[in-house]
Amino acid sequence: MRHHLFKSIFIVAVTLLLFGACEKDLDLEIREQGGQLVLFSFITPDSVFKVHVSKSVSNLSLNDFDRVYNSTVNIYQNETLVDSFLFPFDQLWASRPEVKPREGDVFKIVVNDGDGLTATGQTTVPLAIPIARLDTATTSSFLADGTYQQTFKCTLEIPDPEDEANYYQLFMLEKSCSLINGNTTCVKQMVDYAKEDAVFYFRDQEGSLLGGIDFGGCFSDFLFQGKRYSLNVQIPLQYKSNPPAGTQRTLYFLLISQTSDYYNYFRSRVVAEYSYDLPIIDPIKIFSNIEGGLGLVGGLSVAVDSLVFSHVSE
Repeated sequence: MRHHLFKSIFIVAVTLLLFGACEKDLDLEIREQGGQLVLFSFITPDSVFKVHVSKSVSNLSLNDFDRVYNSTVNIYQNETLVDSFLFPFDQLWASRPEVKPREGDVFKIVVNDGDGLTATGQTTVPLAIPIARLDTATTSSFLADGTYQQTFKCTLEIPDPEDEANYYQLFMLEKSCSLINGNTTCVKQMVDYAKEDAVFYFRDQEGSLLGGIDFGGCFSDFLFQGKRYSLNVQIPLQYKSNPPAGTQRTLYFLLISQTSDYYNYFRSRVVAEYSYDLPIIDPIKIFSNIEGGLGLVGGLSVAVDSLVFSHVSE
């Protein structure tokens, strides 16, 4: 299966988390002949339940994927069949708003293509780990070239649960709302923060030959398992500056709790994107947890905290 579909699925997952919810040791081997069922679903409480079904294609194919016809999708929530439908072949995603995910729920999705192929994916929706405290400070430092720099430092305290491995991702989002002619207009954009905290340093085999990869704020509790951890990030000082009159700026901190499968998929996806144009690197295997096919059924839960900056008259 070519990487284009994986890339589009990857983008959809991040978009759902950022804008919908407020939404090496790898196992998958891509086969040249294609024809395998592909199943994706990123299950998040308070978001619309979505499922993608298709078939993989050969790397030599001109198509990114093959559509499936007469494919039945069965969704089990805590071992109870809660939805069964014929996948719409003319759509990339099927929305199932009647399915309501909750934290701790176990979901299993079974797909039959009508020609004898079956693919199954299962996940447990993780509990959202709240941001226990959010502190801020302005820091100053001299860079190696002698220039003076000020940054906006944010410290998030994470109360990591005991007795289990936990996986996280930190997104930051800026939302600016302005009152213009009696109408409120809001603009959202992602914030690119400095990932200098020790938790962002990758330690697995995926990074043994590749350096400088940004895993999009993805990290595990390897360094602080079962303890409260103060995570430090730095963002440009401009985000703390006084907004224009009539404008309110809100910085959202989205701490996403992930299943281990989603964590492995996301990181393998990033490594694959990074290495596509590096001819000396062996092809990267994209993680999959689908029995009888390819793809990912993963659970995510989001905890949100925010800082609000309103205009202050000089």
